[in-house]
Amino acid sequence: MSDQPDLFSAQIEDSADGLQHIPPFVAPVAATAGAVTADPMALRIAEAIRDVFGDSGSENGLSRAEISQACASVASADEFDARFHVFTRLQLLEPLRLKAHDQRYVFNPTSGAALLVYERLREAGGVHEITMLLDRTREGILNGSLTEADLATKIAKVRRSLANYTNHLLRLVRTRPIEELLGQRHHHAHAASIQEAKYVVDAIAERYPGLRPAGTRLIQEALRYTAAVQEFHDRLMRQAITRRDFSMLLPEQYLTAARRAPLDALAGVFAATVFDPPRVDITVGQVLTAAADHRPPPPRQRLPRPPARPPGPDPVETARARVARARERREAAVTLLMGGRAEADLTEELRAMPWQTAVRHVVDLLRAAADPALPFMLAISRKVVVDPDGPVTYASPMAVYRVPDGPQDVQDRNDDSETTPAEPS
Repeated sequence: MSDQPDLFSAQIEDSADGLQHIPPFVAPVAATAGAVTADPMALRIAEAIRDVFGDSGSENGLSRAEISQACASVASADEFDARFHVFTRLQLLEPLRLKAHDQRYVFNPTSGAALLVYERLREAGGVHEITMLLDRTREGILNGSLTEADLATKIAKVRRSLANYTNHLLRLVRTRPIEELLGQRHHHAHAASIQEAKYVVDAIAERYPGLRPAGTRLIQEALRYTAAVQEFHDRLMRQAITRRDFSMLLPEQYLTAARRAPLDALAGVFAATVFDPPRVDITVGQVLTAAADHRPPPPRQRLPRPPARPPGPDPVETARARVARARERREAAVTLLMGGRAEADLTEELRAMPWQTAVRHVVDLLRAAADPALPFMLAISRKVVVDPDGPVTYASPMAVYRVPDGPQDVQDRNDDSETTPAEPS
């Protein structure tokens, strides 16, 4: 259990070498396709060199031997020598006095900034950079340091960057396996770009009305990115439910489940957990405070009775009378269709009517059969009669029955059974 990562710790699901995000980052300025090493040892040695210079606290630099000793825990002597030559040629390490054979070196802070960028790329995938650019753009608008042309360029840059991230994310969600999505989940855990874009557009609308169309396009692209993030999380959630593997969920998703899941489902997680017996350590002050907090409120005075209603029709009785009249009309309509019979096959009669009239009668029949106060039953066959040239193009055989009120009605119905149409099949 000690090897399992904490739920709320920062977890990086990228590949073990941690370098897969660096080649695309370096590609715009790389001299050749092999300019970036694929050996993770290079990154570990650079981080160790950064740390030893940061811990030394000396502006006089460190010797090569001191730097090598600091890197001994992460690399062998041969590995350090190979990288040391690269670091001095690319000025990650510079001679203290800028002489060719100086044996003391200082660390270039630009390389330290690059290491911080690599770490942020590994954790956030670059989306955070767009949010930072939006924030700096808003500050430039508010303090007046940006011209309208500069602002138009920055808005276009942010919109295009968001479009590229949205297209990449949608391609992952819709075409790539779930394992590849898991490696990207921390990159899109929070879609803050839409809020930052809204701030920028609000500032544009106040000071640069001519840039409102560009601001509208920016908001549309931010909304598109937010929708892609939601689709990304939905696929992860569906996969988690299918596999019952909730290790792929983020802490925020666990919080949502804790707030919305049923109590029985939440309690089932701890069904096999052993807890210590409860201990009650309550002071007198805590008892008095709890009693004061849970004391019932004082009784309130009842409001005076409202004045009596003026005389007039009762709306409830009016509604009941309206329902009764509708029921009587419906019963009369069904009885008229049945022609006084206890059972009647109405298929041919309905097919001969105009289709609007037939629909109205079918509705009356259905409502009469569903009304427990009316003694009718309706039988509708699953067959369909098609008559393209008739008033009713499609119809199903339909028969209506009057429910007998007593034994005498049953006997009368049996006597008339020879002339009564059969139930439609």
